[in-house]
Amino acid sequence: MNTLRTLLLTLSLPMTAAAAQVYGWVDANGVKQFSQQAPAKGVPFKRIEVAEPSANPPPASGSNAPKRTDSPLGGGPKTRDAGLKLKAETLERCAKARERISFLEEKTARRLFKTGPDGQPARYTDEDFKTELDQARDVEAANCT
Repeated sequence: MNTLRTLLLTLSLPMTAAAAQVYGWVDANGVKQFSQQAPAKGVPFKRIEVAEPSANPPPASGSNAPKRTDSPLGGGPKTRDAGLKLKAETLERCAKARERISFLEEKTARRLFKTGPDGQPARYTDEDFKTELDQARDVEAANCT
């Protein structure tokens, strides 16, 4: 499976003058295989011309395209830092959602207040309370996996 992903990634990168040789065939179990070496004799295969990836791929087009300053295949320091930051934010949202659920489960609608349409405090209705609790549970489900 990883070989297939690698092949697809290689095919999606810009073409260069040098091309690599890749062989594709179906093994005895019916699974597609790809390799830079030909399969054993007697196994039917196809030669696939694959372009070598360039050392400096062109930048992605568009103003919203991410700017890469690390390896073209990702995993560089900035990518790792962004991933860690995203994970920390997700864990924080999870903790806040669980805290909100705990708070709401301890209370009842008639004990909670919100700002009403006139700017004055108003008690939660049962429907408001259920909506608030459902929203907190949705946030928990999205961030606490």
